[in-house]
Amino acid sequence: MKHEIGIVQPEYLIEDWPGKYEVFSWLEYVVTVPNPIFLITTRKANGAPNANLHSWGLLTGERGNYSSLLALLDHTHTYANILREGEWCVNFPSFGHYPQCFETIYCNGPENDEIAEAGFTLEPAKTVQAPRVAECFANLECRLEWHRPLYEGSRWRLLVGRVSHAAVGEPATVIDPAERVRAMGLMYNVRGTVNPLDGRQHGPNTLGLLNEVVKIFTDDGCPKGWRVKAQEE
Repeated sequence: MKHEIGIVQPEYLIEDWPGKYEVFSWLEYVVTVPNPIFLITTRKANGAPNANLHSWGLLTGERGNYSSLLALLDHTHTYANILREGEWCVNFPSFGHYPQCFETIYCNGPENDEIAEAGFTLEPAKTVQAPRVAECFANLECRLEWHRPLYEGSRWRLLVGRVSHAAVGEPATVIDPAERVRAMGLMYNVRGTVNPLDGRQHGPNTLGLLNEVVKIFTDDGCPKGWRVKAQEE
């Protein structure tokens, strides 16, 4: 049975911290689709490294163009840094580095080195001035292509940057997809869940791990159990 849900926030749905459903849609806590966690690294106005623990974005592209799309709040240091510098790096950490990842939230002074103070190691990029995080198993160097509000009056901004260089560690050399996923240990942001029928909430966000890959394709490339209807002449 499905429950059809409109976009109007129910009156019984109460925030557990002020402004929660102003900054984020309440439906994000109902749908609860996990997003991969990554670190956006940029340079501050004084050149010091800035790190932003994030999970709102995706990677997409075609021939000759692989791009990073980010959704950022317009008051953040990262947004200001990208507009000023025109570049950033996307860094993917493994689960074992989650303590350092969360340290970046509290090491966000106006002039300090947020990468080093969080316990990570700065690594110079090859094509941009934005720093990379050495401990991350994948680093993508990006140059800003365009940016715009999510919609008129939104505090969220969409930014797209073309990937100019990539660096990958040993997990990316594992050919078996199931083994590669285990080696990566990629973290996911799992929202604190909300029951849309009565407003009950289950605490803060937590972390998820993608730990299983199911091989559904046969040797000829067709999904197992897939029924293809022959085209009638």
